[in-house]
Amino acid sequence: MNRILLVLISTIAVAVAGCSSNPPVIDYDRSVDFSGYKTYAFISDHPMIRAEGSPPGSPLLEGRLMRLAEDNLNAKGFILVADSEAADFAVGFTVGARDKIKVNSYPEPYRPYYGGWGGWGAPYYGGGYGGGSNVDVQQYVEGTLALDIYDVSEHKPAWHGVATKRITDSMRRKPDESLKEFVDEILAGFPPGSMAQ
Repeated sequence: MNRILLVLISTIAVAVAGCSSNPPVIDYDRSVDFSGYKTYAFISDHPMIRAEGSPPGSPLLEGRLMRLAEDNLNAKGFILVADSEAADFAVGFTVGARDKIKVNSYPEPYRPYYGGWGGWGAPYYGGGYGGGSNVDVQQYVEGTLALDIYDVSEHKPAWHGVATKRITDSMRRKPDESLKEFVDEILAGFPPGSMAQ
């Protein structure tokens, strides 16, 4: 019985880990003095780029990302200005999505035990299983959001954050909540030193 419980707990732990997303990846230019940043702008009127090969998405996505980035940066004390050349830093986005397939193979914990109960289950389960496995195939969409910050005075990239998540039906139904989580997770590390990296 303890073996069955251990196998079940392990299987559940692997399944939960497979559903969770990885933390954002952050990179930045250590020569940039982020403490001098006070104002920001978007890099252009349309600061979102769609990664090559990505399926077409909602035309509302760019506006949502701009508003969520504004909310986050304003809460940190940065001031939005209209002219990107007058700002300390400029913000741009890259979005992408791709179809993924996940294959899980896990042990069949019950079948070896049925054969030892006086033949119970043998006609249904084939009797002589020595511990087979089940294969589970899942198809899903993986979405990626990259948020880039450019130093305006130097005209160069200064900071880059990217997050990747499995896109669920719930996320599609409530895009504002899902995108807010995406943006907030990425910008939690901006400016550098605002949280442990």
